[in-house]
Amino acid sequence: MNPTEELLKEHVIIRRIRNITQKCSDVLYNNIDVPFEDIEIITVVINEFIDNFHNFKEEKSYFPVTKDKNENAEDIRKFLIEHELGRRIANMLLKEVNKWKNGVNAREPIARFLKSYSVYISDHTGKEDKFFNKILYNNELLVVENKILVEEFIKCSKSVGGQERIKTMLGLIDYLEKLEWMNIKTN
Repeated sequence: MNPTEELLKEHVIIRRIRNITQKCSDVLYNNIDVPFEDIEIITVVINEFIDNFHNFKEEKSYFPVTKDKNENAEDIRKFLIEHELGRRIANMLLKEVNKWKNGVNAREPIARFLKSYSVYISDHTGKEDKFFNKILYNNELLVVENKILVEEFIKCSKSVGGQERIKTMLGLIDYLEKLEWMNIKTN
């Protein structure tokens, strides 16, 4: 598969995570309980799939190859800053989850950071999609660069536990989407 297309397909999965984070936030804001374990799973998926896998591939492989093409450096600089913003939101979410785990009622900050992460995903993936589609449309990557990126993506996959771990993350996303609280009508 073409590495640019692979990243675009991962954005579809990331938007599924966005939908989960938004729904969880809505449910919590409506004072409806979400099992604590489900919130912990959300934090694991954010950390492992989005940050350690997807963003890692972009930061360590894709962006270095594309930054010197057609004035991409400025867009890439902004994407890296946004990745850091996403990490900070995720870290603040995790901090509140740990507080709740230790008996402190953290419903509101958890709902707030889930919503913030959802907004971040929508905004960020939309911008990156335009960037990736521009690269595809302009055929900016050489065959040899695509080949290098495919090899680098395989290394990135292995660094997070290989295809089996990625498959587990996708299974967790499927699991979360089917939970009862995901189907609760909220304002």
